[in-house]
Amino acid sequence: MKTNRLFFLYCIVSILFLAISSSCENKRDDSGTLGGMWQLLEWRALDGSPVYSKPDNSNASIYYKVRNNLLMLQFLPGEAEDYYLTYYKQAEGCIIIQTDKIFKDSELDSVAHPIEELKKYGIPNNGRLKIEELTSDKMVLSGAEGTLRFRKY
Repeated sequence: MKTNRLFFLYCIVSILFLAISSSCENKRDDSGTLGGMWQLLEWRALDGSPVYSKPDNSNASIYYKVRNNLLMLQFLPGEAEDYYLTYYKQAEGCIIIQTDKIFKDSELDSVAHPIEELKKYGIPNNGRLKIEELTSDKMVLSGAEGTLRFRKY
């Protein structure tokens, strides 16, 4: 009789464990070294002339926030709701923006914006940025708009 109770208790605990562990979802960032928050330090046009350079005494800067397959582009400090969100994929040493899925802040899930609106963040119209250098604390991207140098923030 005692073994039946132990067996029954063992079965209940096993079923509860299986139910709890199978309901857990993996929400870890799997974007590797690219994942995180990147601060734009310098942006040079194709001819080498400066387009953007972060002032030393200013907190204002352009940020790329990367998590899983999402890319958030934001100018900080600024309005918390003022950002663009888009999907990307990493392939062949490039970051490729899905140009049909660009959303702006509070308009999420409503209207996709044209990629031209991302030009102020250094994103070219073809949505393709070549990864020139990528380490745990430094990233250099190049594209039709020029070369972008970032530091991990």
